[in-house]
Amino acid sequence: MTSDPAGPPAAPGNVDRSIRRRRSRPLVTGRRGLTTRGRCLLAGGVAACVCAVILDERDLLRVGLLAALLPMIAWCITATRRTHLSAIHQVLPERLSPGMSGRVRLIVTNDGASRTRPIELIERATEDLSTGAHCLIPSLPRGHSAVTSYALSARRRGRFVVGPPQVKLGDPFGTWEDNRTLPVFAEVLVVPTVVPLQGSPTSGGSLSAASGRASKGTIGGDPDVAVRQYQRGDDIRTVHWRASARYDNLMVRLTEPVSHGGATVLLDHRAAAHRGAGVDSSLEVAVSLAASVALHLLGQDHHVRLVSHTGRVLAGGHDITDDVLAGLAVLTLDESGSVSPAAVSVPGLLIAILGQLDRASAALLIAAKRRSTNAVALILAADEWGGPPAEWDVGPQLISAGWRVVLIHPGDDLAMVWRRACTIGDGFASFAQSRERVS
Repeated sequence: MTSDPAGPPAAPGNVDRSIRRRRSRPLVTGRRGLTTRGRCLLAGGVAACVCAVILDERDLLRVGLLAALLPMIAWCITATRRTHLSAIHQVLPERLSPGMSGRVRLIVTNDGASRTRPIELIERATEDLSTGAHCLIPSLPRGHSAVTSYALSARRRGRFVVGPPQVKLGDPFGTWEDNRTLPVFAEVLVVPTVVPLQGSPTSGGSLSAASGRASKGTIGGDPDVAVRQYQRGDDIRTVHWRASARYDNLMVRLTEPVSHGGATVLLDHRAAAHRGAGVDSSLEVAVSLAASVALHLLGQDHHVRLVSHTGRVLAGGHDITDDVLAGLAVLTLDESGSVSPAAVSVPGLLIAILGQLDRASAALLIAAKRRSTNAVALILAADEWGGPPAEWDVGPQLISAGWRVVLIHPGDDLAMVWRRACTIGDGFASFAQSRERVS
């Protein structure tokens, strides 16, 4: 933690973009007035003056007047001159993941017309994120700033609020103080841990809406080539002769990139489906896997929909990396929800990240799945995170209904889990292998 005086703040147009401004909240009422020392001096001085008059002691009167006038002079000099301060937080980096470290730079600026007294600055600790700050800022000339920085250490995902800073000013004798809270806050978003993945299950779904392509334009041995009918003025070098022979008409190759198709990532965050608590719970593994899969599919140009078990869309589209991370950062257990058919009955590629399933939920997954959907179930063995064991093994029933099933155990390498899900082979063999701990 440091406190460094700085020069006048830069013009608004030159302020670094990483400075995260937040709307001001109502000002917390502070205390402004005599300190305990000031009140004791005033009361003692008045009492000494009274006693001096009664006893006719001039020396005692002088001491009493000095003791009584000292806090009054401090009030006249300090209390009648209001200090105007402003503050702003700078969070670097803007987003953290569990286990990452960062810093907060708190910039306090003197907006008043005169030099300030030394300022005692306090920023409260934020649970699972920071220990806060407590330092003394030297007096600031008009228009100047001081920077205080302190460390951030993210222990879990979520949205955290740092601030507001509390400032305390007083006179040199400690008889008067001005305690106030500056209405400045900043949000720190701790997003789920993302694991790099490789490969992708082959999807037979339709192409994404954003790409504007029709799947029938894909030709035989060129899976990433889209074609259309030849129009006057087209470059002859763009003619796709294999497609022309197939359609018995001149066809030209489109130069735009082709989307690989639509994919849905379903995240089951029912409270009844997960075990464990905090960062070591099965929910955290499921959230991290959902974030990793969604971002991996986005990187492969899929149109991705991230949905919860209730069918609620958390994010959808092509360029939704920020939406995916922000939505999953604040996701919590659903105490009363159940699996909705709308979350399962989707076309294309379906990646379902599931917790412990009961018979009703398994039956719904089997009944709601479309025949043309390429469905992959990544099931967490939630009972291994604590609690009673599962009543029955849902894997064989899902496999017989056309699902590819992979079990996830505590401590498994999520990249290996995904690679197993992408392996082409017999579903029962894949499930049998996944019953063993992924190395």
